[in-house]
Amino acid sequence: MLKAIFLDMDETLCATSVADKQALATLKHYVQSQFPTLNADVFCQRYIAGIYKQLNSEFPQLVVLLDNELLFRQTLVQTLFTQQQITLSFEQAVAIQAAFDNGRMAGFDFFPEVKAMLATLRQQYKLVVITNGPVFSQYPKLAATAMDQHVDHIIIGGEEAEEKPAFSIFKKALDLVGCEPSEVLHMGDSLAADIAGANGAGIASVWIDTGKESDHDKLSQITPSYIVTQPQQLLNVVTQHFA
Repeated sequence: MLKAIFLDMDETLCATSVADKQALATLKHYVQSQFPTLNADVFCQRYIAGIYKQLNSEFPQLVVLLDNELLFRQTLVQTLFTQQQITLSFEQAVAIQAAFDNGRMAGFDFFPEVKAMLATLRQQYKLVVITNGPVFSQYPKLAATAMDQHVDHIIIGGEEAEEKPAFSIFKKALDLVGCEPSEVLHMGDSLAADIAGANGAGIASVWIDTGKESDHDKLSQITPSYIVTQPQQLLNVVTQHFA
């Protein structure tokens, strides 16, 4: 019998990629206005790559800062400016990072119909958000959506010893709701983090297929219990298979 539902936040409940686009536009406008000699397009492209850890091999000196994600990003800004022969003070880097963060939060919200879905599900099931990511970036997202008003518990990976797909973070969620793995369903967009993690914990999984080719390449190794293309389709899965 289904008693609880675990949910990822970014790109599952909330349109993080939409907020990222708005944040990038804000960032580009800010750096262009403050630093006219900067190639803003190159900076923004590499900044996004950097915060998603795609430049770690290029900048090993920054990897040691990853325990402090905010400092990592601020130092990344300075480093990218240095590559364009522009000296940037740390205070200026802080302001640039803040421009990105403020732009991101201004555009951060639930996907359409998700709040209504959560209200419906919460009438019968305990809801737990399990989100990977650093505290400094996840807490503002949770505040922007008033997430604590829509679910029963929230677990932030950056506050835990391990993030998804580790069993420990799913075990914490199970303990919070007092459920066995067979009594829970987990939905997320990441095969590697959400689906592999849920599968490893013995929890039925719902994968949101966003159409990425890189994800489809992993399907032969990571198999979700159910596949949807929109988060609100979770209601159909629950009605058809668990009612």
